[in-house]
Amino acid sequence: MATILVRTVMIYVILLITMRIMGKRQLGELEISELVTTLLLSEIASLPIADHSIPVTHALIPLITILTVEVILSVILLKFPKLKNVASTRPSVLIRHGTLDQKEMRRVRISLDELISEIRQSGIASFDDVDYAILEQNGKLSIVLKRQSSPLTPSDLGATTKETGIVHALIEDGHINDYNLTLLGYDRAWLQTYLDRQSKKASAIFFLGINDGEEFYCIDKENTK
Repeated sequence: MATILVRTVMIYVILLITMRIMGKRQLGELEISELVTTLLLSEIASLPIADHSIPVTHALIPLITILTVEVILSVILLKFPKLKNVASTRPSVLIRHGTLDQKEMRRVRISLDELISEIRQSGIASFDDVDYAILEQNGKLSIVLKRQSSPLTPSDLGATTKETGIVHALIEDGHINDYNLTLLGYDRAWLQTYLDRQSKKASAIFFLGINDGEEFYCIDKENTK
């Protein structure tokens, strides 16, 4: 029992380090080469856990080999983009300027029902609203609406707006996020000054964030008593 536990933890740590080195893209929707890599990793990692006669090192060597190949391949494809189509697919334009490309749909083997379903799931009711529909390399459908069907923006109305960027978490469930404070060029003394002005304590705050326009968003903790 203890042997299984130790071997499982060891493989888990090795996989965790491997996936961390490979980068965040492995965590999202996968391309063909990434899917193959992920399947191989999971299969190899499971062998020494299920079979005690297989040393952990016999899994470690293939894992390092696959990691090395994946990193080298990524660098090569970055240097020579034309080779990317060899290891992966290319984006397919299924709708161009509102017109279905039936030949391309047959090539990628996607039916009209599937395309309609994907468009409908994107909250679009009609083909007439779609300017471009592109099947990306990771299998996700990107949709670009026609100008007349796109929501109005302040620029369409001739108005100017202040860019506020994204909201950065400063306090989460009573805990101060020092990483974001440093990233934004602040410190705990600056945060404490703000809290004092608002007569608040960090421990009583569920969420405190600030956007790039220096606008604060605060949610107090609920009273659990």
